Amino acid sequence: MPTGYTSKIKDGISFEQFVMQCARGMGACVTMWNEPWDAPIPDEFKPSDYHLKKIKEAEEELARLKAMSLDDAERAAHESFKAETERIGDRIKEMHDLKAKYLDMLSRVRAWEPPTPKHHEFKEFMVDQIRRSIEIDCDDSYYRDKEVNRMSGLEWLRAEIARVSHNIEYHTKENTEEVERAKSRTEWIRALRRSLSPKEA
Repeated sequence: MPTGYTSKIKDGISFEQFVMQCARGMGACVTMWNEPWDAPIPDEFKPSDYHLKKIKEAEEELARLKAMSLDDAERAAHESFKAETERIGDRIKEMHDLKAKYLDMLSRVRAWEPPTPKHHEFKEFMVDQIRRSIEIDCDDSYYRDKEVNRMSGLEWLRAEIARVSHNIEYHTKENTEEVERAKSRTEWIRALRRSLSPKEA
């Protein structure tokens, strides 16, 4: 049975076409994973601008934080504490609601009479799936045990400046690596294409 790479051989594709088709499965073409098989491979891979955008956002946020008054920081610290406390409460409620739904379904599965002895294993499978889901999805101990730290405005401001500064460093490093990856992928594809060009006498 032909694979996605070999299926066109029966149609008489050239060696060069086959090589370029196979190149789509290599790391150099990783950014094309969700494109159609017949999409042309570019001669140059451009780096993603994701990290550049994140750097710009973080720099704007850092400027905003550094310009913030202590009174504004106090209000922001209070709002942050309140929002985190509410988020934890909401998450615990979501888990409890989900557990109630799982337990309701579990009771229905347990009450169900399998139509044949061959269906008993299927019933046990369903019970096991629900039990596992309860264990994984409904353990709220992390949230129940989590203490939300109430910070002063100055503490909150320092923590936020440190967090945003870290984000700038992180995205700067990641952007440098992304640029290098794009350059490396481009060089790989160009070298492959040169190897397929007729050699000059």
